[in-house]
Amino acid sequence: MSSAEIYQFPPSATGEVREKRGPQVEDGYTRIANELLEQVMAAPLTLREIRVVMAVVRLTYGWSRKHARVTGGLLAKLTGLPGTIAAKVLSGLIAKNVILRHGGSRSPISLNKHADEWRLEAVKHTPPAPKLKCSESEQNALSESEQNALPSKDMKETPNPNGLGIVQNRQSDRKPKGKTESSKIAPEIDALFDKFWESGLPKVGKKPSREKFARLAARQANPEAFTDRLLNDIKSRLDAAQFGFDKLHPNAYLNQQRWEDELPERCPHAAIIEAWNAEMPAHIEKVSPEDWTPDSHGFQALANAWQNFKTKPRASTGKPVFTDEPGGVDFYRQVFRRLAAVDRIQREDAARWCRLSWAVKQQETVKIFKGEVA
Repeated sequence: MSSAEIYQFPPSATGEVREKRGPQVEDGYTRIANELLEQVMAAPLTLREIRVVMAVVRLTYGWSRKHARVTGGLLAKLTGLPGTIAAKVLSGLIAKNVILRHGGSRSPISLNKHADEWRLEAVKHTPPAPKLKCSESEQNALSESEQNALPSKDMKETPNPNGLGIVQNRQSDRKPKGKTESSKIAPEIDALFDKFWESGLPKVGKKPSREKFARLAARQANPEAFTDRLLNDIKSRLDAAQFGFDKLHPNAYLNQQRWEDELPERCPHAAIIEAWNAEMPAHIEKVSPEDWTPDSHGFQALANAWQNFKTKPRASTGKPVFTDEPGGVDFYRQVFRRLAAVDRIQREDAARWCRLSWAVKQQETVKIFKGEVA
């Protein structure tokens, strides 16, 4: 997600220049148990292994999901390692049981949370058997016998361009695994896909999405109930403005089985907007819930801050700022009431910078609540 536009107070009369803003948790963060992070730090892993482990952590915990499908190219992008090297390091970590693969070679992976199961001793590989030297005549005989042993259905006769008879080529008539021809998708499954396609995700990659959806739906005892589950899940995540979810392609959603991810906390945007409109002076912008859309930076900033305030314990008390929706709405109402009491807000020119999209950024909300905005 691109950085949200930053609304700042005007420079002071002394010409003070504000320090450049660095990375902020409201722009996205990775939540991981300290014990597990400490186990990773203490493990005798190589630098490359550490980089790949952290990439897996970013792609799973960083998206609030238990596991993810990861390619060598994606690992290369995150770690800076060549794709082949990153894939090889990942395979080594799987062999050591540090990373778990949930299924076949292209199945999702995750960090093994149980460090006592990690096999950190060197993994021994059996060396390949030495090749036997054969004379040229033996090699020719072997090659010929192998060709003759091929099943006739895998052989295709084609004319020899030199005019000397025919050439036999091995050719498989089997179709690639996992592919579903669009023409063979049952009409009732196709109708369910149309519902999925209109769910609110970006309309990108319709053909592969249809084929993937058809394969998934065909495995379900009740395809219609499965579709309803996906629709409800997508709506919940879009309503909660889950970080980056509004840009997720449908095929990626299906391939990564994102409906299995933990749902983010629901943020009551409309109630908070109502509190803002009620507490702020008349010359400050009034916000319409219809204009406060999930793709706006303010909507996403508020959703991220709400998640943090409701789930992340404060260092001073060890408890979240609030634990339920009424308490959260009341907290924001207090924040807006304290902001409205600031002398600078009473000036007409305050409308240029005092906006809801600025006030709901977590860092600014905390400052307002503590009385650090004057």
